[in-house]
Order: sequence, then C-alpha cells, then structure tokens
Amino acid sequence: MLVAGVLAALTLYCSIAGAQPAPWALSLRSAKTCAVFGVTEDPHVIATIRNVTGAAPDCKLAFDVSDYDGKALNAGEVAASVPQGQARDVDLALGEAARLPHGEYLALTVKLVADGKPQAELHEGFGFLPKRTVTTPPEASPFGLLTEGNWPLARDLGIRYVRPNWSWDERPMDWAKRYGMAYCPLINEANAFARGELTEKEYADFVRESVQRYKGYVKYWQLGNEFDIFHREGPKAYVESQRIGYLAAKAADPNCVIIGGSITELQCRKEGWPESLQLGLAKWCDIYDFHFYQDLTTTQTMLDYIHLTCKAYHAEKPIWVTETTQVNMLDPDDHNQAEYMFKRHAHLLGNGISVVMWHCFRWPYPFEADKVAATGVVNYQGFARPALFAFAAMTEALDGAKFARKWDIGKNGYAFEFALPKGSALVIWSEAGERAMRLKTAPGAVTVIRPNGRSESVRQAGGDDIALTVSKTPGLYLLPGKATGLE
Repeated sequence: MLVAGVLAALTLYCSIAGAQPAPWALSLRSAKTCAVFGVTEDPHVIATIRNVTGAAPDCKLAFDVSDYDGKALNAGEVAASVPQGQARDVDLALGEAARLPHGEYLALTVKLVADGKPQAELHEGFGFLPKRTVTTPPEASPFGLLTEGNWPLARDLGIRYVRPNWSWDERPMDWAKRYGMAYCPLINEANAFARGELTEKEYADFVRESVQRYKGYVKYWQLGNEFDIFHREGPKAYVESQRIGYLAAKAADPNCVIIGGSITELQCRKEGWPESLQLGLAKWCDIYDFHFYQDLTTTQTMLDYIHLTCKAYHAEKPIWVTETTQVNMLDPDDHNQAEYMFKRHAHLLGNGISVVMWHCFRWPYPFEADKVAATGVVNYQGFARPALFAFAAMTEALDGAKFARKWDIGKNGYAFEFALPKGSALVIWSEAGERAMRLKTAPGAVTVIRPNGRSESVRQAGGDDIALTVSKTPGLYLLPGKATGLE
C-alpha cells in the first residue's frame, strides 16, 4: 500500500513538473463598462497577447461579430509582433455603430494564430444601448437589479431599485438619487442581533441613527436577509429583530418603508411563513419579501400559498421579490438566462408581486475557476451577457405597465397580458414544446421583442390575426390594444 502511494505521488509530481505552459496567451477587456456602448460610439475591445515561449514574434488576431442567432455581421484581422517573454495590447475596432444593430446582444469571437497554428480562441458579448431620460419616480416601474455602481449604465438599463449592503457611505445613495433609482439597503445588523452578536440597544441605536442620518436619501429599508437559511430553528428571533428595527426606524422617520421577510427556502419549510405571521410580522413591516430560485411550477405553488396565508391571517401587504434569477442559479447557459429574464418577471408580476429585483448585475463570488457564469448579466471578464439586453428591452417595453390578465393556453403554457399607457403587452411561452396559436387584437402594428433584445415587426398597421409559434423561448408582443383572443 505504501509503495503504491509513493508511486502515485511520484507519477503526479512528474506530471506536474513536466507540464509546459501554452506558448501564447490571449485575454480581452472592453474599452467601455461591460462592453455596452452608446448608439453613436464605434465599439472597441483591447486584446492582450502574451508570447510565453513562441518561436517567432509574428502573430495574427482574427475576429468576427455575429448576432444572437449566429448571423455574421462583421469580421476583421490585425497583425502584431510580440517578442518572446513580452505582452502587447492590440486595439480591435469591431465595426461602425451606424451599421451594427442597436439594443440587442452581439457576439464576438477572437482567434489568435501564431507559429503557424491556432493558439487561443475567446468568445464575449457586447452591444449598444440608447441613453434614457428618467422623469418618473422609481415607483412608476417594478424593475430592480442588485448592483452597487455603474450608475449611467444602470439608468440606461431601466433599473429603478437597487439593493446594496448597507454602509454609511453617502456617495452611492447620492448617485442612485441622481439617476432616478430607489436605494433600498440591506441592514445586515438584523442578522447579527438575531445571532446574539449585538445587544438590543446596539441594534436599535444603529437602525435609528442610520435612518435619521440618511432619510433624505433612503426611503426603503430592509432589515436582515434570508433568516430561514441562517436561523433554521424558526422565525422567533427574526420577528423580534423586525420588531426592534421597525420601531427604531419609524421613530427616526415615520414615513420610511420597512421591508420584511427575505424568505428564500419556503419550499423546504413552508410553515415558517404562517409562524412568522402568528408572531406578529405583519405589524413590523410594510412590505413582505421573498426570494425565488425554483422552477416555475414550484414558484407558482409557493406564490399561491403566500397569498392564501396572507388572506387567512388578514395580513395582506405589498409583496416584493428582491432576489430571483434563472432556474439553477449557477447555470452558465446564456440563452437560458436571457429567456428567464422575461419568464421570471412576467410570472411574478402576473402573480401580484409589486417589485422584482434580478440577482445580479455581476456575480461577486469566486466561481470563475469552475467556469460558472452564475446569475450576473455581466460575466467575470466584464462583458455583457444576452440577459443584459433582455432586461433593457423588457424595462422599456413594460414601462408604466399594469398586469391585466393571465390567459389559459393549456398545461405548462404561460401567457401574461399587461395594460400599457398605449396598447398592451403579452409575454407568452410554453414549457411543453412548440405549438401553433393565433392571437386576435385591435388593428394596428404588432412588434415582438426577443430575449436577446431584438425588436421585430410581426404585423403592419391593419392586417389579420397573428399566427404565433409558441415555444420554450418567450416572446414579448407589443399590441395596439387588448388581446381579444388567444387560441
């Protein structure tokens, strides 16, 4: 046994010692935040070429730009010379803004060729977004996203609520206010109190002083996070932390709004929800909060249970979802994430949720070694994923929308209609395979928005009923009036 172990160790050592680094290396960085450009800016990325042990200094970068479906849009090639042991930055001009599509995800592939053969290949995303002007209060929109910076881009994405971890740094509060967003901080001291790390006085004083000092910037406050995960013995300590924090916050600012709940694992221990209400949670918050990461069927079951329980306890209040994402939050599939951007929001808003916050702008935890893109609409390398453009298109299309009705289109089919200031919107998909349907609506132009952000004309002004192919990929249809039939 010992001999076998020694031989295995020697084999591993020789394998590691004999491993040679790749002769060439390539990395990319964007010339703009998240590779999202203004509609008049020509896009650039910076390619860093490193010649580790290459035989000759000459190399070549070839790149191509395509749309979400793989259609070629532009291509180019740049020659470079990088002596052995050195690195060099090369500026890649990806195309003219006037010729590339705006408002949708664009795919970039960059290949490095040296010593007569391919050395590296990278794939990233970029695109263009128009600048938005914000004139309405945050409450005019239900869309939030977990981010703590990138304020100009956050505005252009249509983010109206942000949920950072609380600190007394005034700068991000000021930026959020300037860009028309509600700053909804998470006071983690509530968890610390429930763990016995703060006394009641220390916790109450901290909440009171925070609200008093920053009530000109902050209206919404969340006390603690995911108590059902961090305090599995039950909700008693959590509700007590809500009571203390609520009273302290209201003493400092009677007009502040307290968010309670932040419940994540309702599907694991659903009795924690009625227990919280029995302990008086409804008295110590103005808004309930839940996090949803499960499939749509499970989520629907939980939503029904939440509403029925609130009714049974005469404890109805507005409900927010301050964390949600694609099913399997570590799924790196860009297409699946972009599709869930539409699905999650339509499903939650169609079930009585007032505000929905996507988790997150950029995943903050170190899973890069596992090649997991996680939930961020921006990847580890700082480039946009398709979901970023899905979010921007959705927030613009559903600006000022009010949920109108849910259409019955059969088992595992989803169709949610929203009333708009002018016309209506329909988000529709099926988890049960493709099906052909016909949509009836008033005469006028009809447009569909895809999960890559692309907008396409479906019907010109006038015209007949619209033939739809409903599939797992959702479509967001902008209609000239109400939908009058869907069959």
